Amino acid sequence: MRILYLCHRVPYPPNKGEKIRAFHQIRAMAARHEVDLFTLADDPADLAHAGAMSEYCREVTAIPLNPKLARAKALPFLLTRKPITLPYFYSRRLDRAIRNAVARRCYDRIFVYCSAMAQYVESIENIPVIMDMVDVDSDKWLQYADVSRGVKAAVYRREGRSYRAYESRISAKFPSVLVTTEREAELIQNFCPEANVHVITNGVDTDYFNPQSKIRDSITPTIVFTGDMGYFPNEAAVIYFARHVLPAIQGVCAGARFLIVGRNPTRNVRELQNIAGVEVTGFVPDVRTYLAQAQVSVAPFSMAMGIQNKILEAMAFGLPVVATSRAVQGLSSKVRIAIEVADAADNMAAIVVRLLRDPQEAHRKGLAGRRVVSTEYTWNRSLDQVMNLLEYPEQTNAAITAAGAHR
Repeated sequence: MRILYLCHRVPYPPNKGEKIRAFHQIRAMAARHEVDLFTLADDPADLAHAGAMSEYCREVTAIPLNPKLARAKALPFLLTRKPITLPYFYSRRLDRAIRNAVARRCYDRIFVYCSAMAQYVESIENIPVIMDMVDVDSDKWLQYADVSRGVKAAVYRREGRSYRAYESRISAKFPSVLVTTEREAELIQNFCPEANVHVITNGVDTDYFNPQSKIRDSITPTIVFTGDMGYFPNEAAVIYFARHVLPAIQGVCAGARFLIVGRNPTRNVRELQNIAGVEVTGFVPDVRTYLAQAQVSVAPFSMAMGIQNKILEAMAFGLPVVATSRAVQGLSSKVRIAIEVADAADNMAAIVVRLLRDPQEAHRKGLAGRRVVSTEYTWNRSLDQVMNLLEYPEQTNAAITAAGAHR
């Protein structure tokens, strides 16, 4: 089978959530079929890595996207009803490359990763299109609006509403729509009841995220947060924790430190280093080095979409996780039970202190979390679902329709 795979960022190296899912999908497809990859590269480093995907793909087409120029191109669309996300991710070069490829090759399937990329193939009628939305992006913009003020809130709300109309249109058009959680599936079915939605979760590589020690030394109490620190929800989460939770922890656990690990820290995140005990690493080649230094991982989100891979990775590494209810909403009930949940700052601080002061309990909780994640979130199971949908769409769609009747 010939598959055209279309995604918004080069899925290599697979070192962040959106890239990890796309990379595993492509690798699974390429093991049994021919895959042509078409993608944008909004980072020069990603463009340099695009060639690595040739190991899996028959053909790789990566078109540079300049974020500053893309924003400038998108802003005038604020005066229209069109969501500005679409012109931001639109490239004439990529559009032309896709059209030429469709004209010269007989593709059996088109797989769209990220709803913004559906604009490139929305007019194609003779090839079945499977769209992996991953998250419902309109919900992201509406959550941003809820925590913002003034002009920003108005722009975010406008984008959320206009993008929801777009999501509704393409969800109804394409025969199969994929998301990562039941919550996202319910969101889509609320605004587009005719959508054929499949919930396919992410996985976690438990061999890669393998605990390096049996019981972590708590002489230096250490808490860790991992993620792309240029991403607004991550930024808001670490600012909240550093300013409102960490001081209470340090009042009991003297010298407690908070590691903020991840690329692209914003100025607001870098300024957190002025707080005693806060360390901002920026990009690191191997996040496990920092997970190994910590006794507790935190996910203090006020905004969250889909599955938080950072939670799965920390649990796979044997770390106990303390998170807000918003952060765990997309996870299975078995995994949620293994996580300490607290929304109030003082409650979160108290739980973290308890775990820091009791390494045995932290170790038990960490191992329990690793066990449940190892069974609940495996790439093999998720990728089998994707491949069944690609290879046997009629049977898979019938099964999901029957399941939806009982949801």
